[in-house]
Amino acid sequence: MQETLNSLVRLSAAMTIFGVQQVQSAVGYADSKDSGDKLREVIDGMAAAVSAQIDQSKLPALDSISSLGHEVVGRTWESTTGLVKTTSDWLQGIMKAAAPVPPGPEAR
Repeated sequence: MQETLNSLVRLSAAMTIFGVQQVQSAVGYADSKDSGDKLREVIDGMAAAVSAQIDQSKLPALDSISSLGHEVVGRTWESTTGLVKTTSDWLQGIMKAAAPVPPGPEAR
């Protein structure tokens, strides 16, 4: 049993390192859309290969966890996107307020 747990830890570590390596490769490519699509294909293929080995009785748990993860990512993405826009708008307002005002006719 101990060796099985060690194997599970090795698998988790290998998948993590592989995922980081793939993200680094995708970020390094000039065409990030294409590299992102390729990365997603690789990850989806690995998930499908592992999922094919899961007992039928456990598939509802996999689907539930996957749905929860999808929802969390979606909500986080929406929140982050809104936060980035709000922060950007705020910073632009500060930059406008801090910009020097050219002298007008009343300054003469």
